[in-house]
Amino acid sequence: MHILLTGATGFIGDHLVHELEKSDHELFILTRQKLKNRANVHYIEWLNDDKLPNLEDLPVDVCINLAGAGLMDEKWTYDRKKVIVNSRIEATSALLSIVSKMKSKPKSWINASAIGAYTSSKSTIYLDTEENAYADNFLGKTVYEWEKTASAASDLGIRVVYARFGLVLGTGGGSFPVFEKLFQTYTGGKFGSGRQWYSWIHVDDVVAAMLFIFNHEQINGVVNFTAPHPVQEKKFAERLGKAMHKPYKTPVPKKIIKFILGERAMTILDSQRAYPEKLMSNHFEFRFETLQEALDDLID
Repeated sequence: MHILLTGATGFIGDHLVHELEKSDHELFILTRQKLKNRANVHYIEWLNDDKLPNLEDLPVDVCINLAGAGLMDEKWTYDRKKVIVNSRIEATSALLSIVSKMKSKPKSWINASAIGAYTSSKSTIYLDTEENAYADNFLGKTVYEWEKTASAASDLGIRVVYARFGLVLGTGGGSFPVFEKLFQTYTGGKFGSGRQWYSWIHVDDVVAAMLFIFNHEQINGVVNFTAPHPVQEKKFAERLGKAMHKPYKTPVPKKIIKFILGERAMTILDSQRAYPEKLMSNHFEFRFETLQEALDDLID
């Protein structure tokens, strides 16, 4: 397959490129950096959104859009929020403009998203086969605008998948190194009530699920990229603490977390119990179904 990718230098993008390089897929990466091409990896300079590359003759089967500023890199000031939202909307709009001019349109479009779209709830199980309202907060509104922008690809006759990522666990980026550092410094434990649900997924299963979707054209719309066995935060802390041989019962009050992180605290304190119904019903096999399996792989 010929694959067009944005956000290749991010945490998930890096793992995806590494896996695709092992295959016979031809990869075209839009980048703002000057990078040298490799065997089946071709870099296309994307200098700015006012001067988009002309790819009308490029044969592309799948378009993957992972571009967007990091959520946890900086405090959510007014200006930072604008960067988070605009980086996603502008990149998606620019990519749509590029694809719309292609003589031969991609068959599929996989767009990054997040389970932060769901309203925080300790009792609701969110299925991707059901219609669910977007959360009335910054993350919910951001995901709404992001998915709404990407939905325009369907007007071009392209199958669109919104990959709603849960808590992605892996080395070299994402949330796991943050949790690992907390426990190494004896500050990991029960965050807030500890009853909030963490819908997690190993980064290798994120990549595998994307490749799976390439070949399963019946999958479309919202897809929960989460493992089938979410856990409550207190259980997450217990499993991680035991795996690292560190204390895991240290209580961290909600007020302290909010004081340190501000509005970003919702990424730790909110509860979304998301189940990957579409992946499971289509017989996708998770390599890491349980949290213990994932931690055994990640912790040396």
